[in-house]
Amino acid sequence: MLVSPAKYTKQIHYSVDFLIINFAFFDGYFLSNGNLNMFSDNFYFLYILYFNISWYVVGEQLQVFNFNPYLGLETVLNNFFRALGFHILLSIFFWFLFKGDNFSRDQFGATYSIMLVIMLSWKMGLYYFLKFFRKQWHRFRSVVIVGYGDNARMLSEVFDKYPEYGYRFLGYFHDDNTTSQEILGSIEDLPAFIENIHIDDIYFSISDAPYANLDKLFDFADDNVIRFRILPDFKGITNKNLIFDLFEGLPVLSFRKLPLDDVFNRTSKRIFDVVFSGLVIILILSWLFPIVALLIKLTSSGPVFFKQKRTGKDNEDFWCLKFRSMYVNKDSDKSQARKGDARITPVGKFLRKTSLDEFPQFFNVFVGQMSIVGPRPHMLKHTEEYSQIIKKYMVRHFVKPGITGLAQVKGFRGETTDPKRMEGRVKFDTFYIENWSFLLDLKIIALTIINVLKGEENAA
Repeated sequence: MLVSPAKYTKQIHYSVDFLIINFAFFDGYFLSNGNLNMFSDNFYFLYILYFNISWYVVGEQLQVFNFNPYLGLETVLNNFFRALGFHILLSIFFWFLFKGDNFSRDQFGATYSIMLVIMLSWKMGLYYFLKFFRKQWHRFRSVVIVGYGDNARMLSEVFDKYPEYGYRFLGYFHDDNTTSQEILGSIEDLPAFIENIHIDDIYFSISDAPYANLDKLFDFADDNVIRFRILPDFKGITNKNLIFDLFEGLPVLSFRKLPLDDVFNRTSKRIFDVVFSGLVIILILSWLFPIVALLIKLTSSGPVFFKQKRTGKDNEDFWCLKFRSMYVNKDSDKSQARKGDARITPVGKFLRKTSLDEFPQFFNVFVGQMSIVGPRPHMLKHTEEYSQIIKKYMVRHFVKPGITGLAQVKGFRGETTDPKRMEGRVKFDTFYIENWSFLLDLKIIALTIINVLKGEENAA
């Protein structure tokens, strides 16, 4: 009998992953130190244990070790990059906690570079191998569908189009007088059919078959060790991101997938925000603040900081901080800055062009009012106005606002008086909220830095 390697996929996955991460660790050490004398240092002995355990915990949480045949390659790789990014954060946290001064940056770079290349090759290779194996040699599960409507036929097309999923569709059972060679009989004929032909799964199409048959067929399937599955009817529901939950046995559907509703995702993003903003405050703002404050005070009267109430997560107001770049005026809460605005001070023009005026918002991030990446917060007046004329505008407040965001790196930075441009900004913000990943945050940060170095075209 042919034994499927898919049966042992998770165990194999565990083993190879740990071989790779340990090879990367030891090879990274050797490349940066020229020897393998790490265990003479208690820090390394503790860290190698932490390195392995943290990969297991992160991998389990982010389903790195689970290769479901229905997952696309994009999902597999996204899970891996999220796990790798979070593992890097956990390593940095370990160094700060235990003050691992002897751990070199060269080793860090070498270890994670080796880990990235080998692990990425391994996971892509495993994905394509399992896909090939399921298509060529895997024992197919024989399935029938009760019902013959649109949903039922669409499901059968999936079975026929993707044999690598491991299903062999035999036909339909339907009560109406529909002439089709694929209809094997009426619903009452199904038990007799199964007596002669082995069936693994029965799919019951809610919209196509009498509901009265449901309990009877379910009991029959249980008595004959057959998996019984229900194909629901979502006609009229166009949202593709339906999420199914059970509240004490009561099924509930959600219409929007929000990755940051997940506690693990939200915690990892918050850890990154605290670490990133803390480093900026200590390493940059500690010396930048006195210089900028002095320049602002010497060139115009008024406070160093400009505080403005803006709309945050869950539509709650917060005080957003900026270095003051304008002369004190009465229109700051009503009118956006625009190019050539006479309210902008000479120093303010430089601050806005280089985005240095935004740096105090790292304090907002550190205390939890904002995030490094997210939809840009708008003044209360604009939230009130645009929520009335822009469809889905308020969706952007499901997450914390950010210092930078996807809309900004896509060209929607600065003044947005044109509703069409605001619609574009909202579309990018919504996409970010529904498709958040740690990798996407890193990409937006990198693009923001590049745009600042090149010079922001839309900066007022």
